[in-house]
Amino acid sequence: MTHRRASQGALRGLLALREFRGMWIASTVSTAGDSLATVALSLLVFSRTQSPAWTAAVYAMTMLPTLVSGPMLAWLADRYPRRAVMVICAWLQALLVTLMAIPQMPLAVMIVLLVMVQMIASPFLAAQEATLPSALPPERYNDGVALFGSSVDVAQMAGLASAGFIVTALSPQAALAIDAATFVLVAILVQVSVQRRPAADPLARASKRGETGRTRPKRNALHLIFSTPRLRSVLGLRLLAGFAMVPAGLAVPLSVQLGAPWSSGLILALEPATNVVGVALLYRLVRDDRQRDRLIGPLAVLSLVPLIGFATDPNLVWTVALLTIAGLAGAFHTPARAAWGRVMPDAYRGRAHGIARTALRASQGGGMAIGGTVAQALGSITLTIAGAGAVGALLAIRAASSWSRANNEVSADVTL
Repeated sequence: MTHRRASQGALRGLLALREFRGMWIASTVSTAGDSLATVALSLLVFSRTQSPAWTAAVYAMTMLPTLVSGPMLAWLADRYPRRAVMVICAWLQALLVTLMAIPQMPLAVMIVLLVMVQMIASPFLAAQEATLPSALPPERYNDGVALFGSSVDVAQMAGLASAGFIVTALSPQAALAIDAATFVLVAILVQVSVQRRPAADPLARASKRGETGRTRPKRNALHLIFSTPRLRSVLGLRLLAGFAMVPAGLAVPLSVQLGAPWSSGLILALEPATNVVGVALLYRLVRDDRQRDRLIGPLAVLSLVPLIGFATDPNLVWTVALLTIAGLAGAFHTPARAAWGRVMPDAYRGRAHGIARTALRASQGGGMAIGGTVAQALGSITLTIAGAGAVGALLAIRAASSWSRANNEVSADVTL
């Protein structure tokens, strides 16, 4: 009962913060709208082309541009005021998605517009992530990151789950119009709720004022990450997601092998669903930020060890059980994300977010692609998953040790 009252109090306290509340509502609504638009666009492309290849390619276009735009455009979130970056990006996305919603828009033009929408998302998300530490008191930051991330997961699942019904009842163009409206709402919410702050990059501001004189050499974000033990180790832990995503990449053939083709959707849904539950349990049972930081490493290892159990060719029940344990432990990504935000200097947060997001997406996509290739070569889906778990767990142990060591050394703090 005490834990419940504390959790409710923490939630009320977070939602009482105007800036956080505005960004939280905007992010949740926009995520649901994007999920709806993804399904609508896939159905629209398939109805026009009757081509599974084109449909899959367009779906991939909702993810691939991030690999380019993350490092290329995230710097905007440090060079210019972050509220302005978010507002301008949201209005641009609203305009582009509105154009996509025009009936009989040529497919080639729609794909170009889709790539542009995804590219623009990178500076927006970098500015949003970099603003969170400023919008939240230090003692609320971890809870805010947890609520933000879990709400996005829930909104994504809800959007995907309801998309088929909504698109069928309306039309793909109507669903795209709804997504465009969510971007308009995002722009308005950010404009009225987020405080205007100057650009975070101090050297950029100095050069604009025409200041002369000697300044300390500036490190780029990539060098800062790899030269700072805490940042380097926490990024390494998060990139283990590539191993954890192997079962998702093999969900369809795994479900067929289990004799339950219908379970592919269940297998795919387990990871985000159990992650939401895991985060809720972790933040309810462990209230101290330092204690949660100490659990990041052990939970990272636990998120991969259950996959080794696939070496026993488990049935459907045990498959669900193993993936549930792994998914619950995957909650470590939330405190790891919060630790990253606390350690990263404000002037680098936008660029660092772009680098980390790109690396995480590449890890997840690469893990699924390599897993499929290995499964084809071995002729065994379960051994492939077990191998990913074993290799990932060994790397997790090393990364967890590095994180524990760096986290306990005061000298590892970032100094500029």
